This record gives sequence, C-alpha cells and structure tokens, in this order.
Amino acid sequence: MEELPLPSTSQEAEALVLALYEPSAPRNLKQIQETLSRLQRSPSGWWIARDLLSSGDDKVKFYGALTVTVKLNTERHVGDPVGSLSQDDSLELLHNLTQWIVRSLKDGSGIIVIRKLISALVTFFLHFPNQGRLLIRHLCVSLSSPQAQYPLCSIGTSVGIDAVLRKLELQQLRAALWLTGTLVEEAGKTDLNTSKHSELYEATLVNAHDAVSVMSYCFASGLESHDLYIDCIKCLQSWIWFSQRVSLPSREVIKPLRTLTERVFESLGSSDLFEIAGELVYDLLSNYPSFLVDSHYQLLFSLLNSQWGHERYQGLINGDFEFESVLFGQIILSLGEARAQELLEEVSEQSQWFLSKLCGLTAARGYPVADDRIFVPAIEFWSTFTETIIDKKFSDEAVQPWIAPATSHVLQVASNAWRKASFPPMEVFLSWDSSDRMAFGDARKDVADFLQSTYAVTGPQLVSTFADLVLQQLALEDWWGLEAAAFCLRSLADCVADDTCDGPLKLVFSSSLFDILQRPGGALPPRVRQTCLSLIERYSDYFERETASLPAVLNLLFSVLPDAALACPAARSIQRLCYSSRRILASEANAFLGQYNSLCAQSQVDCLASEKVIGGIACVLQAIADDRTRLEHLEVLLKFVQHDAAKSLLLIEHPELADSHKCLLSTDTLEISEHVALKALRCLASIGKGMRSPVEIPVDLDTEASLAYPDQTIFLTQIQADILGVVQQIQEHFPRSGEVVDCICDILRTGFSERETGPFVFPPEKVVGYLTRQNHPCPRLGLFVSAACSFMSALSNFPGAERVNLCGDLLCWVANLLQLLPEPETDPELAQNCIDFTNRLLVKYPAVFFRGESTTSVEILFVFALRVLEGREPLPKAAAAEFWASFVLISSNDPSVQALAEEALTQLGPSLAFSLIRGIGGNAARSELDKLCEPLKKLVSRHAKAQVWLSSALFDQSFPGYQLSQADKSVFLKKVISLRGSRATNQVVRDFWLASRGSKFAYTS
Repeated sequence: MEELPLPSTSQEAEALVLALYEPSAPRNLKQIQETLSRLQRSPSGWWIARDLLSSGDDKVKFYGALTVTVKLNTERHVGDPVGSLSQDDSLELLHNLTQWIVRSLKDGSGIIVIRKLISALVTFFLHFPNQGRLLIRHLCVSLSSPQAQYPLCSIGTSVGIDAVLRKLELQQLRAALWLTGTLVEEAGKTDLNTSKHSELYEATLVNAHDAVSVMSYCFASGLESHDLYIDCIKCLQSWIWFSQRVSLPSREVIKPLRTLTERVFESLGSSDLFEIAGELVYDLLSNYPSFLVDSHYQLLFSLLNSQWGHERYQGLINGDFEFESVLFGQIILSLGEARAQELLEEVSEQSQWFLSKLCGLTAARGYPVADDRIFVPAIEFWSTFTETIIDKKFSDEAVQPWIAPATSHVLQVASNAWRKASFPPMEVFLSWDSSDRMAFGDARKDVADFLQSTYAVTGPQLVSTFADLVLQQLALEDWWGLEAAAFCLRSLADCVADDTCDGPLKLVFSSSLFDILQRPGGALPPRVRQTCLSLIERYSDYFERETASLPAVLNLLFSVLPDAALACPAARSIQRLCYSSRRILASEANAFLGQYNSLCAQSQVDCLASEKVIGGIACVLQAIADDRTRLEHLEVLLKFVQHDAAKSLLLIEHPELADSHKCLLSTDTLEISEHVALKALRCLASIGKGMRSPVEIPVDLDTEASLAYPDQTIFLTQIQADILGVVQQIQEHFPRSGEVVDCICDILRTGFSERETGPFVFPPEKVVGYLTRQNHPCPRLGLFVSAACSFMSALSNFPGAERVNLCGDLLCWVANLLQLLPEPETDPELAQNCIDFTNRLLVKYPAVFFRGESTTSVEILFVFALRVLEGREPLPKAAAAEFWASFVLISSNDPSVQALAEEALTQLGPSLAFSLIRGIGGNAARSELDKLCEPLKKLVSRHAKAQVWLSSALFDQSFPGYQLSQADKSVFLKKVISLRGSRATNQVVRDFWLASRGSKFAYTS
C-alpha cells in the first residue's frame, strides 16, 4: 500500500482529519491514520497544530491538541538527541497553550477539546517542570484576564490566587480543576522519589499550594453546581493518592488535603453526590486509612448515626442491593476494618452500637450473592474481626472487659450466618445462573471458615448451639433448616480434637436423624441427605470413641450405598470406621460379608464405592484373632473379586451380556470388559491394604529375619495362588492396558511393608518370578521396575544368600529390558525406573552388583546410564546423575567388592568425565546443571585422576562450547579442582555453561 503525500497546507490537513470521521474502507482509514501520524512527527507539525486549533470544528481542534502532545513527546528539550526546543520556544509554547485554552473556553468549544489542550499543557509541564512551577496559577490568571499578558516570571509576586479565582466563571473553574487533577495524575506516574525527577517533584510541590486553593474555593462554590463539586472531589482524590505514593510535607500539603476531605464526608448526605463521594471514602478507608484522622472518623460515625444513615441502613437490610446501597454497606465494613482495634477494646456505647450495625449486615434480606450482595464482604469482615479477637485474647494474660461483649456479637453473627447458609427451594436455586450458584457455594464456605474461627473464641459452646439447632429442625421437619444446621455443625468437625463435645454430638446421633435418613421415598431432599451423611463422615472420630453407636451408623451407611449421590461419602465412612474400629467389629465379620453380598447381588454399588467398602471389610477380617477363621472369611471376600474377574473375561466375547449397572451405562461397549477387570484389581488392592497390620501395632526389631517369610500353610498358599491367579488371568486377557499394569503393581506392593506372614505377603521367589516374566511389549514396564525397587527394600529382613540370588535375578531382568530398548527416549519411564533400581541396588547391595554372574548385566547398565546422561529426557537424566554420584562414592566392607568398584571407576572415569563435560559445556538444559554437578563434585573430591579425565574431556574436539578459549577452559578446570567438591562448584558450573552458550564471563578473576 503506497503512502499518501503529506499535506502541504492547513486546509489539506484539516480535510484529512475530517476524512477520518467519514465512512470508508478500513484500508483507507489506516492509510489516513498513518499519514496523519507522519505529519505529526514532521517538522511542519508545529504550524499544522496551530492552524488546526484555529478551526471551528471540535474534531479538528482535538487533533491539533493531540499533535501538540505528540510534538512535545518528540522534541522534548535541549540536549535530547531526537529533537529540541529552546527556552524561548518553550516559553512561547506555554503562552500559546494557555491562550488556546482561554480561547476554546470563550468560543464554546467542546469539553473534549479543552481537556485535550489541558492534557497537552500537562505534557509540557512534565518536560519543562522549571517553567511550570506556577502552572496552575498561570492558567487561572490567564483565564481571569484574557486580554492581559502576564509574564510567567511576574505572576508569583503580582497576583494572588484567591483574588483571581473569584473572577472565574463556572466553566473556567472546571478547567482549572481539570488542570489541577491531570497535573498530579501524570506526575504521579513517574518515580518522583528519585533524583532523576527532582525538578518535577519540586515543581509539583510548588503547584500543590495553588491546587489546595483551587479546590478550597471550588468546594465553597460548588454547592451551586454538582458538576463542579464532582470535579473537585475527583481532583482531591488524585492529590490524595499522589500523597500516598510520594513523600509530601505534612504541614504544607497533607494537612490542607485532610481538611478538604471533610467536605467529601459531608457530601455523603447528598443524593447527587453520594456515589462519587462514597467511592472516595470507601477507597480511603480500605486502602489509605492512615490519611484519615480522628475528626474524619467521628464525622463518619455521626453521619451513620443520623436520620440519613438510619434510612440508608434500613434500606440495605430490607433488600435494597442497588449500587449505592451496597456502596453504603461497604463504607460501614471498611470503617469497621479501619477501626477494628478501637471497636474491640473500647467498650463504649458508640462502639457497641456500631458493632451491632456490622452484625446486622449478615442478616440482610435475601439469599447471598443472588440477592444479598453485602453478606459475603460482611462475613469476611467478621472472620477477620474474630481472628483479631483470638490474637488479643491469647496475648493478654488477664481477662479483659471487652471479651464478653465481643463474644456476644460474634455469636449473633454465627446465628445470622447459619440462616444465610440455608439453601433456597430447589426451583429457585436452579433458576440462578451458574456463576451465582457457584458463588453461593463459596459463600457457604466463607460461613464455615468464620465458624471455625469462632470456635477458637467460644469453644464447645458453639458445637452445642448447632447441635441444638439440628435437633430443633428435626423436630420441626424443616429439612432445609436441618441442612443448614448440619452444614454448620459439620464445619466444626476439624476443631473438635477430643471428647469435649461428645455430649451434644451424642444427642444428635442418638436422635431420630438416622431413622429419617433411612426413610424410603423422596420425602427428604437429596442435598439434605448428602449434608447429613457428610456430617456423620466428618465426625467419624466420635463413633470410634462411642462404639455403642457403631451398629446404627454402619447400618445407615450400608443402607444409603445404593444412592449414587451418597455412595462415595458413605463408602469412605465405612472404610474409615472399619479401619479404626476393626477389633470391635471383628465379631461382626459375617454380617459385613452378608451386607456386601446383598449389595453385589443387586448391582447396587458403583465401582469406586465397592473398592472402599471391600477394603473396609478387609480391615475387619484382619482383626480376627484365629488365623483359620480369618482366612476362611477372606476366601469368601475374594470370591467377589473372582466373580468380577470372570465376568470381565466373559464380556470380552459377549459385551451384550453387561447388566444395567450404573457404572457400565456410561462406559463404551468396547471398554466394558476392561472396566470390570479394573474393578476386580482395584478391589483386590483395597483388600490387600485392609489386610495389612495396623501401624500402631508394636514391631519387635530384634525378631529374626527368617521369621518374615515363614513356611506357608496349605490354606494360605492356596489363597495366595488364588490372588495371583486373578492377577495373571486379567493381565493375559488385557495385555495392552497400562491401567491393568498399574493396579497389579499396587497389589504386589501391599505386602512389601509387612513383617509377618499374610495372604498378600507373597514368597519372594514368586514375586521375583512374576516380575522377571514381564517383558516387551508389555505397556508401562517401568511400573514393574518401580515395584521391584520397593520389593528390594522389603528384602532387607531376608537371609543374605537368597537375597543376593533374588536381587541378581532382578538385575539381569532390568538389564535385558534396557538392552531391548532402542533409545532411552523411547520409554522415559522405563529408563528412569531402571536407573533408579540400579542405583538402589548399588547402594544397598553392592556385592550383588559386582559378583561374577552380573558382569554382562552391569556392563549394559553402565553403558545405558552414560547414554542417558547425555540424553534429552530430564527425569532419566536426573536419575542417571544420581546413579553416577552414588557409583563414585561406593563403599563396601568387603575388600574384594571395594577393589572391583575402584577398578570399574578407573575404567569408566574418562567416559563419565566426557559425558559430564559435554553437558556442562552447553548440551544440558540450565535446570539440569545442579544434578550434573553432584557426580562432578564427587569425582573431583574422591578420585586422584579426576583432573586428568576432565582436562581430556574439556580439550577434546567434540567439546560443544567452541567459542571458549583454551584459557577459559583451563581456568574453569582450575576452579573446579580447587573447590574440591564444595557447593560453590555449582555457581562455577553455571557460569561456564552460560559462557559455553555464548554469554561473556571473565574466568580470570
């Protein structure tokens, strides 16, 4: 697109400006804009601006004022490399700008023109602060006597600002205010606290005195014009925020601004001015309370306690949530925040009256957020206020007189809050949009947070209060009131750490609550049932103490399992109660199995709930004292898993046979069989975890290691065979499922931490045999290797000779897996876990690593670990770095093993140094350097030939940092060797890496 020629006359320029406002193609408009932009920056821009400002069209005059601003920003002052204005030129420009403003006000130009000219005048001030030290006064004088020509240098002594202001008309006063506000806004955008802008700071400070005079006069005259009063408040706001950012003299500037602020407080009572004044008051209270003094606060308290304040407050409480009404409430809350300490400690009539007003904001009419827009900030205020009470209460040893009244207010807020937490009728709730529904839920969370803080003030009294409310709502059959009371009581569960609240809780849980929750039909809304069930779940500690209630609560939990909305929380509670109360419940094992059998027969429980319930039942079975009885019951429990496993195999060939179970209805036909198989495996893993010995059972550390895996009974062996049979059967039929592999590894791990025999504590040779049969192309082989890492730790209590053989078999298996891996990047998970296994084996059982039978496998692992060290995958590389750091530090009490380790390091040292230097020399990522530093530091500190190896690698032709000189490399090597593996090596390596990448660093210092 060709450029348009620049206008050569003002008429052409004006026509081009007007063309911008005519309908045209976007391409043409863009071309016009680019041409005008070039014109503004051209040498002719000054006279074009002058002529445009003489036009009678506001659009043209606006562009002329804009051009002045552009020229000022382009040709700042003498010495600027872009352009310059001499002192005489700048004084002439100041005069012209002032006269343009005077003329525009006189000829009736639009506000947009006048404000743009004032903006240009402020831009002049920013670039020439010394010539604008009395800018506000200069404009006022020029406005008062348009015909007179006052030299700027004589204004300060010849004319007083107050006398001048009395001569100005309304629009001229507004222009003076616009300049006063814009000047300080733009000056505040620079960092005036630095010496670079000291002249601008001083000039702004000089203008501050005139600014106060202008605002004082306009406030006194502004009652006749709301527009003038509004402009004055906005101007004052700009100066106040400026005073917050910049250090200003308190006596000369801050004090007059504080005096002017009283006029803003007084204007709150005006309906026309409330919005603009209220926003400033709210901002001051919230963000700059230190600006306000006692007189401001007392004035505001008086206003709130006036007839006007009472009417505003009642309107808000009665459901007026329009903008101004909510702003009024926010002013009350921000005043409370600003005076929180005084309100808390001064037990005066005024403080108690105001706290009651703050309390009342939590009881406004309507539902939070959807209707009531003040509740959320109000409850947040009370949460903060309650935290203040807690801090003061526990920091003062003596009982303070303010505690009782403060606690009374907090309890009243709690009483209001539980009502506000109540759900509306479901048709009302569903009529809200999604954001309001979500925000209502967040408001309930705010209530819960507040109640938890309140508990620290009131103690168990709060639990008793809400327990009574639950009982009252039950008696009234007010289900939504019950839901709100149960929600509040539930939120206090984390606060109750012992049996101090068992009394009121017993009244709740021994009431008709359980019977009502088990009522058939839809009498009780689903959300009410969910909340009440969640209440039971959160207070599961209570049922662990009050074991007499266990049968009733467990019957309830089992009865609601068929309900999809309640199944998961009910199953969680069953699992937790069974885990913690297993010894008490052990005698009821048959009842648990019967309940679960009934549920499974009717396909009433989804998979996730089944997993938790069956795990809970396993906890109960584990507590049965007699081994034979325990295994007999376990055999029954395993039949459910075997049934699901068999069903999954049947569904492979016949997916149409899937029943109408809720889990399967949302599952793709091709995945139904796998879904059922995964359920079987996850339930099996849950049983394994449930059958673990409780952690609180003492362990005899002196027990002989051989007792960890005693001879298996025939029955136990058969059970283990059944478990492994399910695992192998599912894996064979779903060989490509990574989720199946994950579940199998989870099952294997369940017995690794046990010290006594058990159904999931498989003989080590069986575990090793199963693991070593896994090979490519099995998905997620890395998970099996990770399981092998965990298993190796479990072997610490096993006899030495057998342990060496088992670990040797695993080592050989891991090496074969890596040998068949084309590249480390092909399967990063496998690569990482194989190296991790190798590292653990090396550290824990070095004899296995250096025995003759392992030679071939170890060579494969060494080569692979070196390749990974130079690879691109971060996690395998980190594992490799850790392995090599361990390898350099290897130590054994067996002299033969130590000798073999040292021989291996001597052979591998040059290759290790080569790989490390290539990474440090620029090939590694920055985030990997600290990892690579570990083997480097160990190598330097432990091996005498480290310097030779590193030097050879540094000066090799394949070194990636080609731009580094020989001297740079030598200095780096010298520093690394001299540091002897200390932490400072990391910084030296980072600097060297940056230099290798192209950054310039001096290594000779």
